[in-house]
Amino acid sequence: MGMPGAKDVERFFHINLNCTDFDRSLAFYRLIGFEIFLDFATAPGSHRTFGQVGLGPILGLPDDCDGRAALLTLSNDRGAMRLDLIEWRSPRVASRRRENLAQPGMARICLKTTDADAVHSRLVDAGHPTYSEPIQVSLGGSLIKVFCVEDPDGMVIEFMQFLGADRAMLPHM
Repeated sequence: MGMPGAKDVERFFHINLNCTDFDRSLAFYRLIGFEIFLDFATAPGSHRTFGQVGLGPILGLPDDCDGRAALLTLSNDRGAMRLDLIEWRSPRVASRRRENLAQPGMARICLKTTDADAVHSRLVDAGHPTYSEPIQVSLGGSLIKVFCVEDPDGMVIEFMQFLGADRAMLPHM
């Protein structure tokens, strides 16, 4: 038995995002660079529902739960963090919008980018309104260019481009 704070939890594996329309959400995430790592509709055992696999009690859902799901990735590194995109067919729950980003719980996902302007243009050209243009700010000693957009179901995705150290924030020698 490990001690509190023991290093038996290694790393993030995936973040689960529930969506109302799998194909629409998949198109959005592909637009920003994600690819399918594992499509559960074509994986071995795909003829069984999530409930038949035994996920109901694990997730606190009914025994007949089922959905359309895929693990998405930004990298072909097998150890890369994944996005678990699921459209639940059963149970079907109405979507609720958050009041704002200060509300407790999962607020946003931040993705590092090498070109915030290019990502912003691609999203706007595809009809996804952003909260702002990419804005340069100094935060935590770094200069960053950053902006946010909502996915088709309202999940806020933040894009952050690191521009380097904010020399004005470094100690003067």
